[in-house]
Amino acid sequence: MTTSTIKPTGGEEVPPAGVVGGVGDVADVGVAASLTKRDSEEDTWASKGYNYINPFVHRIEIDSHIEVAKIYVLTVLLLPIRVVGCVLSLISAWMFACIGLYGMTLDDLKAKPLTGWRKQMQCMTARGMRMVYTFGSFHYVTMKGRAATAKEAPILVVAPHSSYVDSILVVASGPPSIVAKRETADIPLLGKIINYAQPIYVQREDPNSRQNTIRDIVDRARSTDDWPQVVIFAEGTCTNRTALIKFKPGAFYPGVPVQPVLLKYPNKYDTFTWTWDGPGVLRLLWLTMTQFYNRCEIEYLPVYTPSEDEVADANLYANNVREVMAKALGVPTSDYSFEDVIVMSRARDMKIPFPGDIVEIERTIEKLGLIESQRDAELCKNFLRLSNTDRLDIITFGELLQVDLKNTNLHKLFALLDHRRAGTVSLKSFLLCSLFCKLKNSDLLTFLRALIHIYSESSQQIDRESFVRLMRHAGGKLNEQKAQALFYALDTDNLGYISFDSFAELTEKQKSSYKFLYHKSEHIRRPKAVTTAEN
Repeated sequence: MTTSTIKPTGGEEVPPAGVVGGVGDVADVGVAASLTKRDSEEDTWASKGYNYINPFVHRIEIDSHIEVAKIYVLTVLLLPIRVVGCVLSLISAWMFACIGLYGMTLDDLKAKPLTGWRKQMQCMTARGMRMVYTFGSFHYVTMKGRAATAKEAPILVVAPHSSYVDSILVVASGPPSIVAKRETADIPLLGKIINYAQPIYVQREDPNSRQNTIRDIVDRARSTDDWPQVVIFAEGTCTNRTALIKFKPGAFYPGVPVQPVLLKYPNKYDTFTWTWDGPGVLRLLWLTMTQFYNRCEIEYLPVYTPSEDEVADANLYANNVREVMAKALGVPTSDYSFEDVIVMSRARDMKIPFPGDIVEIERTIEKLGLIESQRDAELCKNFLRLSNTDRLDIITFGELLQVDLKNTNLHKLFALLDHRRAGTVSLKSFLLCSLFCKLKNSDLLTFLRALIHIYSESSQQIDRESFVRLMRHAGGKLNEQKAQALFYALDTDNLGYISFDSFAELTEKQKSSYKFLYHKSEHIRRPKAVTTAEN
C-alpha cells in the first residue's frame, strides 16, 4: 500500500474535498449503487500493522515543497482555465449528440447500429469528449498494439479499472459501446452523450437485470450487424492497480473472442486512482488538474480466442484472460473481488475496526479455526470482567484465543489488529471483527444481541450509555440522538436501564420503521479463499 496524503510545507494535511459514488460492473450495478467511496485520508479504514496486497486502498504522498507550491500556484493560474475548457468541450459534445440523436428514441438506439451522418456525428461527439480530457490535463494518450475490429473481437476486456478517467479509452478509440445504468440516460449533458454511444443499459429495478444484460451482450457480440465493440471493465470496481482482482464473467458468457486492453498511467504522481479507501473524487480532480500534464497509455494485447472448455465455462475463460493481462502488466492476480468491497462497506457502516482489512482478518480467522469455534462468544460473556483488554501482547492474546503461539496465522492476525504497531492489540477489536465475520449474513438484530456483553454485564439491564454504544453498530441507522430517544421510549418506568428483549419486541412491533434491523445481507456471501494474491 502506498502511504498517506499531500503534506504542505508546515506538515498540515489538505482538508477533504468531498466524494461522489462510482459505477460498478454490469452484474452488480444494483448493489454498487448502495456503496460509496469515502475520502478517508483523515480516517484510516485499513490497518498499517500487516503489509499485504490490498487492491482497494490508495494514498497520495507529495512531500516536495516545490511540488506543493506548484499545486497551489496552478490552482490559481491554470485550474480556472481548465474548468472553463472542460465545460465548453462538454457542451460542444452534448450539442453534437443532440443533433445526432434528433428523431431517435432509446429503442431505436438499441435496435440497430448507427450509420451514415449519424455515425459521423457520433465521432464528432467523441472528439468533443476527448477535448474534455485534454483540458483536464490528459494531453498525451499513447496507443500500443493493434486494435482489433468488431468482427475480430466484439468485446474489449479492459483492466485494471482504477479511476473515473478510465473512460478516456471510450473517447480515444472508436468510439465503442459501454455498459451503463439506465439512470445515466437522465444525467444533464452527459446523458445524451452516453445515449449516443449506444450503450447496453442495466435496468436496476428489473429483478432479471443480470440475465437481460448478459443476453444483450451476447446478442451484440454474435450479431451480424456492424455494431461497435462493447467495452467491459471486467474487475467490476476500481482498484489501485497493484494486482488484478477476480474478473466478473459477464464479458465471457458469449464465448466469442475478446481483445484484452491494458490501461496505464505512467505519471510521477497518481492523482486519479479512486478506490474504496482513499482520497475523494473532488480532491483527485483538483490534484489532477493542477499538474502541467498527465499521461495515459492504452495497450491492445492480441485477440484472445477461447478454447472449447473456455466457451463452456465463462469463469475459466475470465481467469485465463486475467492471467494473460496480469503477466503483461507485471502484477500478481488476487483472490479479492467486487463482493469483498461489499463486505468492507458493510463493516465500515457497522463501525467494525479496520474494515479495509476485514476480508484478510476473516481469512486468517478461518485458518485458525475460530470461525467454527465458540471462543469469541465465551470471551464476550466475560469481557467486562477481564483486565487490560486494550493492551494484549501476543502471548496473552494467544492464551485467550487458545491458539499455539507458534502458529504463524496467530502472528498474522495479531499484526492486522496491531494498527499502531505498538506490540499490543485490543480484545474488543478482535471480538467485533470475529463476530462480524461470523454473522455478516445475519440480520443486524442477531449481531447486536451477540455484542451485548461487550457493553453491558446483563442483557436484562442495559443502561443508557451502554445502549447508545451498542447502537453504534446498527449500520449507521441509529445515531446517538436517535438511540437515546429510543432508550427513553423503552424506559417507561424511569429505571435507568432496559432489556434487550424489550428493544427487540418494540422493533418487531414497529418493523416498518426498523426493518433495517431484520434485513439479511445474503448477497455478501463469498467463497472461501486460501490466499489473497498469487504470483
